Amino acid sequence: MVELRSADRSLRLLVLAAVVVAVLLFLCPLGLGIPLVDPDEGLHASIAQEMVEGGDWITPRFQGEPFLDKPILFTWTQALSLKVFGMNEAAVRLPGLLFGLAAMIAAGAIGWRIYGPSTGLLAAMLYATMALPAVLTQLPVHDVALIPFASLAILLFWEADRAVGFRPKAILTVAIGVLLGITCLTKGLVGVGLVGVAYGSYLLVTRRLTLEACLRGAVALTIAALVALPWYLAMEARMPGYLHYYFVERHLLGLATDTQRHSGEPLYYYLPILLGGAMPWILYLPVTIRQWWAQRNLEDRPSSNEGAILLWCWLIACTTLLSLAGSKLVSYIWPVLPPIAVLAASAWGRVFEGSLSLPARRWFGVTFAPPGWLCPLFLPTGLIVLRASIGLAMPWYAWALAILVGFSGWVPAWLWHRSRYQLALPAGPLVPACHMLFTLAFVAPPLCQGYCARDLAEHFNQQGRLPEQLVVVEQRIGSVVFYLDPQLRAQLRPGQILGERARSVEQLEDLRPDTFYALAESDVDEASGYLDVETPSWTPAGRYRLYQGQLIQSCRHDQGDHSVASKLR
Repeated sequence: MVELRSADRSLRLLVLAAVVVAVLLFLCPLGLGIPLVDPDEGLHASIAQEMVEGGDWITPRFQGEPFLDKPILFTWTQALSLKVFGMNEAAVRLPGLLFGLAAMIAAGAIGWRIYGPSTGLLAAMLYATMALPAVLTQLPVHDVALIPFASLAILLFWEADRAVGFRPKAILTVAIGVLLGITCLTKGLVGVGLVGVAYGSYLLVTRRLTLEACLRGAVALTIAALVALPWYLAMEARMPGYLHYYFVERHLLGLATDTQRHSGEPLYYYLPILLGGAMPWILYLPVTIRQWWAQRNLEDRPSSNEGAILLWCWLIACTTLLSLAGSKLVSYIWPVLPPIAVLAASAWGRVFEGSLSLPARRWFGVTFAPPGWLCPLFLPTGLIVLRASIGLAMPWYAWALAILVGFSGWVPAWLWHRSRYQLALPAGPLVPACHMLFTLAFVAPPLCQGYCARDLAEHFNQQGRLPEQLVVVEQRIGSVVFYLDPQLRAQLRPGQILGERARSVEQLEDLRPDTFYALAESDVDEASGYLDVETPSWTPAGRYRLYQGQLIQSCRHDQGDHSVASKLR
């Protein structure tokens, strides 16, 4: 009875720690007012904004032109949030944070089902405080919505394979199909491919590839098509050729060739990203291997052994597929981070339960305690690097708080030293969560301001009108549009505001003589090679210089390759 009460108290402590981590990472950031960041966040926010104001909930648009590069689900959630909570940064980021929370819960569910409740709660915290998910969830891209649905689909495939009876298997198969359909509305066929590779490799390795498993996959794919096809067919009806563009050019050619954007990266591109993005918890994978080696002949947890094989297949097979793809981007590797969190948590869970072998525990202690003692150095060192590299100045109280937050790492290290493992482990993930919240509160606002055009939009809001043609040199323009007053956005014509990579720039052989050019102070040196940035006639607009007319006329050459339009392409 005493042992049961102790176990209950330990689980309650883990639940409390998980709730605190979730609050720090997914609730507190909503009140920080961090400006929207270009290139991606401002663009997606503006598309969702236009969906709300234009009333077209089928075709995503930017400045009136269809935006065909992403499916609709994430845009729908952002648009709904903007409609309910207003046009502000918190409403833009709320869906991404909720998807991040859902991914945390999904990682916890996987750990819980494979290893038990304590490991599940630890897996949830480890996933949420990994470097890459912690950062990308705050500045969300569409990939954030893929992670929970793809992760749960893999888990349910595993559950269906182990279920007994037709009814449970059928229910799980329908649920898998719905989840896969949602991934199709999030990132096209990427989720289906990753789920198929992860679970298919597991079936091959464990020799469980049966006709039943193939039929289950076929039924799930059929249900997924029924979920996703209505929107895709509606898009094809409105934009003939959309299906060929998205699935052939963006998917097939992006996977098999180097002809699409984000191509040309080496085969090992994801390895350093994986190592850095899964820090600090990827350091515990050797502990799990050491534990397996110490107990390789024991069969105390046969389901856990099968689950570990699933997680390793997920990690290795999906990383291999993404590495072989022609198109690569940092966020694409995100779906392989949940299995790292769960595998690391399997070692944490054994420490928590007191079942980790002595050799593996020694490895665990070497990995766990020293970083905690060194923790007070991390934040101040980062601030020093930022000040030296980009001139980011912080007030004295931020430096004092950085040191104080750093000392939080001493708490789990001290508890570990005192052999109070059931207190040390829940405290461990709270340390990076506190570091992340400090970074979001003090570092992110001034840092993100340098990648946001809010002050440029406010300049035109004060003027009460937009120029007939505005080119934002060397930068994307999503945040400009988002921060404009509603009456100014309502007057926008397609291509009226152009950025470095705006497609409409390619159609301009001659820009208007009264075109305005917005050039950020940080981009002056970059643009000086093809623009007359030293002309005295410019107007300050926050961190921008605003030129008119003479900028293009003074640097236009007869040869088209030297024109500003050519340089801006």
